[in-house]
Amino acid sequence: MNPQDLFNDIKAMKAQLDELSQRAAPVTAEQLEQVIDRPITLDAKSFAQHVLPDLKKGLPDTAAIEQAADKAASRIAQTADQAVQNFEKTTQRIPRHVRVTGDIYGFTTFYAALAYGVVLVLVVFGAWLLCDHYREQAQETVIYKQAQEVIRERDYYYNQIQDYKRNNSTYARLFPAYDDNGFWDQFNKP
Repeated sequence: MNPQDLFNDIKAMKAQLDELSQRAAPVTAEQLEQVIDRPITLDAKSFAQHVLPDLKKGLPDTAAIEQAADKAASRIAQTADQAVQNFEKTTQRIPRHVRVTGDIYGFTTFYAALAYGVVLVLVVFGAWLLCDHYREQAQETVIYKQAQEVIRERDYYYNQIQDYKRNNSTYARLFPAYDDNGFWDQFNKP
């Protein structure tokens, strides 16, 4: 691994951890895992080979460079430990149980939905029966009123003919169907 990339990764991790710890909202475990879940591997010899050309000035041997690389590795390990500790502290701050308060909309169980559906069907069916009953009554009332009107008209014309026959007896023979022999009494029964 290129040591410069390693340092850049460590700086990025520190910056992300600082940003997460300064937020007002709680940090989720997934966010912390994204920051910390980077594999860090450091090979002291490859690190030394990378750093050696720049450090050759004033350094006589590679032992000092290896020592510096070991110190860098220990610092990286410390930083990783701090990151793990920060991660653990942050996960401890995340609430495990959150109370849910407020209004509940909808059905909480299948039985509540079923009961609501049954009540709705019963109300609709009852309304239909009630309307059907009143519709039949309304039709009967209209028919009854029409029948009464027809009876009134019949009685009116019958009485007019009877009056005419009484007043003009010479023309009474023209209306034999309207002779009062009890024919119309069968229709006047209550």
